[in-house]
Amino acid sequence: MRIPKLLVLLAVVTALAGCTGQGGDPAPQAEWEPDDALQRAQAALKDDPASAQRVRFGSPHVGSGLNEKLETSGNKPYRLDLVCDSTDVGQVTVSLTREASKKEFELTCGGTARKIPVRINFPAGPPVTMTVAPAPGDPMGLIVWELKALDPANVQGCADEIVGC
Repeated sequence: MRIPKLLVLLAVVTALAGCTGQGGDPAPQAEWEPDDALQRAQAALKDDPASAQRVRFGSPHVGSGLNEKLETSGNKPYRLDLVCDSTDVGQVTVSLTREASKKEFELTCGGTARKIPVRINFPAGPPVTMTVAPAPGDPMGLIVWELKALDPANVQGCADEIVGC
């Protein structure tokens, strides 16, 4: 009995197709998406509304940097909460300046992993300037921040992390 060449070719192609589609290559990583990053950051910054009131919010790209003047008048203490979400940048340095006092904080960036916010307390008073240098190149990522007014009883740790305790 003679097997037609077309049938042999079909059998070989079928066998090869079965081998190439199994195992071997790991699943591709999920791409970084700004909307997903913002949702992850907002979830990490979520707070008990009874203990903190959001005053301002921002979410600049890590490649743009940040330069914000935060009005911090009144009689309640403030807390600045920050999260960085980037697969291209490992960390950024956040500088806070109030009059003659300046303090720098390292903010670790991570991709799609759970975020742990950096929380910085300071009392009401003169404005605070927050800066982050733009990350070099054209990186993907967001620096998400919230300025919150706190009930004085809810301040945890150092009450003025710009000047120091």
